[in-house]
Amino acid sequence: MKMKIKLNLDSLAVILYTSDIIPTNIEPLTNEEWFHVEKHLRGGENHDPSRLIGMNIDTLHQILGIDLDIAKKLIARTGLLPDLIHSLHNLDSEHISITTKYENDYPQSLLKLKGRMPLILYYCGDLNLLQHNVVSIVGPQTKDKILSKPIRKVVDKILQEKIPILVQGIKGTDEYVTQIVLKNNGKLVMMTADHMLDKMIEYKKQIRNAQMLLISAVDPYAYFNLTNSLDRNIYVCGLSNTQFVIAAHINSGPVWFTSVQNLHYQWTKPLVLTTDTDYNGNLRLIEMGAIPVSRADLLSDLSIDEIVMNNEEKKVESITLIDQMSIYEFLDD
Repeated sequence: MKMKIKLNLDSLAVILYTSDIIPTNIEPLTNEEWFHVEKHLRGGENHDPSRLIGMNIDTLHQILGIDLDIAKKLIARTGLLPDLIHSLHNLDSEHISITTKYENDYPQSLLKLKGRMPLILYYCGDLNLLQHNVVSIVGPQTKDKILSKPIRKVVDKILQEKIPILVQGIKGTDEYVTQIVLKNNGKLVMMTADHMLDKMIEYKKQIRNAQMLLISAVDPYAYFNLTNSLDRNIYVCGLSNTQFVIAAHINSGPVWFTSVQNLHYQWTKPLVLTTDTDYNGNLRLIEMGAIPVSRADLLSDLSIDEIVMNNEEKKVESITLIDQMSIYEFLDD
């Protein structure tokens, strides 16, 4: 059967050299190493990454000036080209598509992540969902009945505007958001960091009906990995126009630390609920510059953009700067 995956030569090169889809002991280049290669390619007459495939180590190191250790990795990975084609056929047979930073359909919103952006994305579903405004929702990974009503109000607010909702496909808040969105025929984007194939089976109907997009920056066959999970949290910020933070504890883990990073790098606008709960991280994030969102805001006729505009203007001028945070907020009690 003819392979449906269509990629340009530069995409094939970045997949060959940096992806983890080829079963081999030869390590792929890291993002940092790949950007080093790109920098040196730009100094030549032809800066297309695909030209790397025909180069020897002398050309890579002595003429282009690529670091010798990186040049050796490039040469080693070049020999895996037949294995790459086989791996692409396997993904194609699973109905998994691929895009890279060198393709026109690559989500432009991820470019703001700069050196942290994923070079490759694997997906199943309607990638066009990412061409619209996307709002993500993050919160505790444990079920909390106290948070069910605020979560429902946030989801209802987003669905009223027919905006795709972005989740991470994990337990707790994400699981509840996913149930509400799909039950109400909303559009859902799920950025997963592991077990993509299992999720494809679970949401086969929604994917087929173009209601859902499943996307990953790592091998679709990959199991859980903490580094991949933390990177995924950053990619979610990159894909989002705005992000609702349902609840967080200071030093609570992924939700707290990603929110702190986001406040520093300003990947997306953080909207933090002012609900009266035991989650002490919400107030602290607002003090550091996150946009507060009240129950009245969620029940109002205001759009999300209008809430952002109104509440940004209401924030007090004396905001705690992220770089002035107490070190104790990163330590356990």
